Amino acid sequence: MRASFLLLAFLASFVVDQLYPTWTILKDIMEVEMFPFGNAHDGEGWSFTCQHGNGECRANMIHACAKDHFKDINIEMEFVNCLLSSDYPPNAGATCAAQVGQDWAPIDACVNSVEGENLLHEVAVEQEKLKPALYYVPWILVNDVLDGDGESQDNLKKVVCDNYTGTKPEACNSPAPPAQRPTTNKKSISPRMAIRLANRS
Repeated sequence: MRASFLLLAFLASFVVDQLYPTWTILKDIMEVEMFPFGNAHDGEGWSFTCQHGNGECRANMIHACAKDHFKDINIEMEFVNCLLSSDYPPNAGATCAAQVGQDWAPIDACVNSVEGENLLHEVAVEQEKLKPALYYVPWILVNDVLDGDGESQDNLKKVVCDNYTGTKPEACNSPAPPAQRPTTNKKSISPRMAIRLANRS
C-alpha cells in the first residue's frame, strides 16, 4: 500500500520543526514534493497577491525557481530549511544557495523574470488540482483524506512511520533530531506551501 500525505504548511516553523527533522532521519522511506504557493492568488498577467504581502510572494518565487533549477529533492530540502530558518526568507536566497553549494545567479535571474512568474503560476495550477480542494491552512491530507486532528503538524515523524507499510526503520523508534532554530527573531514572513509526502515502497 502506498501511503501519501499532502500538507499545506502556513508556518515556517512547520518546515523547520517537523518536516526537515523528519526528512533527515526518514528520507529513505519518504518521497516529498513541495508546492510553494499556499494562500496566494494569481491575477491578470500572472501578478500574484499573497496573504502577507510581497515578501511572502518573493519567498514563494525563490522556492519555485530553486526547485526548478535544482531538480533534486535533497538539495531543495536543505535550501528550503535554510530559507525558512533565516531572519527574513525573501532576502536569504543567495546565502542559502551558497550553503547548499548551488549558484544563486540563475535562480535570481528566474525570480526577477517571467520565468519565475510562469513557474509560480504552474505551482498554483497544481495546487488547484487538490482533492479535497484547499479552503483553509494548514491543509493536511493523509492518503487523500483530510487530517482533521492535525497530528501531522505536531508529530510528522509518527504519521510517516504509522503510515509506512514496509519494515519500519530504526529511526521510527527514536526521537526526531531537534530543529535548528534561528538565532534572531524573524520578521513576519512565512511562505505558504503545499507538501506532498509518499512512503517509498
